[in-house]
Amino acid sequence: MKQSMDLSISQEVSLEQRIENLKNQLQEGNLDLKSFEQVYQRLQELQRYFLRLLEWAVEDQRGKKYEEGFKTLYQKVAGWEVSELIEKLKEEGLDLRKSDLKKAFDQQGYRILELVRTGKRDAVFYTILRIFVSARKKFPSELVEAFKPVYSDELFKIFLFSFLSSVLGEEKTNKEKM
Repeated sequence: MKQSMDLSISQEVSLEQRIENLKNQLQEGNLDLKSFEQVYQRLQELQRYFLRLLEWAVEDQRGKKYEEGFKTLYQKVAGWEVSELIEKLKEEGLDLRKSDLKKAFDQQGYRILELVRTGKRDAVFYTILRIFVSARKKFPSELVEAFKPVYSDELFKIFLFSFLSSVLGEEKTNKEKM
């Protein structure tokens, strides 16, 4: 355990050193975009790792003294990724629009939209999962994330409406785009 603590502390110092290096680049007027991108990537990795640890803590504290505190903290940290998740869900939907699953979503679209509107997560999950299973396709991890109970009902609806609007939307011709 101590070894893993030392490892995480050394990584933290390394991240701090990287950030200090960025500050030095700014002061010297000699900016390297790649260095900034690498720090951003590392911050994202640490954030995701921390989010998974918080998710574990929420599960561990279910029904215990600090459950609400961990849940609140998890929601704050998860909120950092909300915009990114919405964009990923839109992209996933656009990809599905070009796949053989488009027809299945078109057939079930209004039903799924109504289930989302009424907040029936289980039924929405089941309906979408059934589409993927029947087509023998992998269920996207972005969609799994959207169904996690730590997200409010409002965020759940935003996630699913973003995804569904991309899948169910009509492709416009070049003339219609102008």
